Amino acid sequence: MTDISPLAQQAYELGYAPIAFAEMSVRVLIEAHANVIEGRKLNPDAFPDFPVELTASALASRIVGTLLDAGWTAPGELVDLSRRPS
Repeated sequence: MTDISPLAQQAYELGYAPIAFAEMSVRVLIEAHANVIEGRKLNPDAFPDFPVELTASALASRIVGTLLDAGWTAPGELVDLSRRPS
């Protein structure tokens, strides 16, 4: 388990499976994203120090990164991107 993030490793040592930890982290990412977007609808100046881009693409990248940090690997057909249909 050396390919996982330090936080996922700590969670694993506390009895969480790394993927279960990633699922919890992804839920927090989605909730934070949604809360900031909703808060800014009411007040455009809300959450001035929120440190990440609020696009679907950026959120998706963070979700995939969290899963990869937890040791998840893509199925073989997704790994070979040269064969991916355009």
